[in-house]
Amino acid sequence: HLAKIKRVETPTCPCCKRHPETVFHYLIQCSTHHTHRNRLRCEIGHRNMNPKPLLTEKDLLKHLFRYVNETKRFHHILGDLPRLTDED
Repeated sequence: HLAKIKRVETPTCPCCKRHPETVFHYLIQCSTHHTHRNRLRCEIGHRNMNPKPLLTEKDLLKHLFRYVNETKRFHHILGDLPRLTDED
């Protein structure tokens, strides 16, 4: 999406530099984020390792935000996302 709106020059993932950076690639495939993804998978379970539940289920957002913060992929754009608690 960032390449389409001319925010980046190329759609290639800047982390692994091998594949187009899509939401699916960032959340599920990018080899650069393997360690953080494994932690996320342990926290939310294998069946929730899919963009749809990660982006839509309220109880998974705190885990998703932690993943985004830990990978630092969007820190230059978003800064740190807030730490969510179970009450949020």
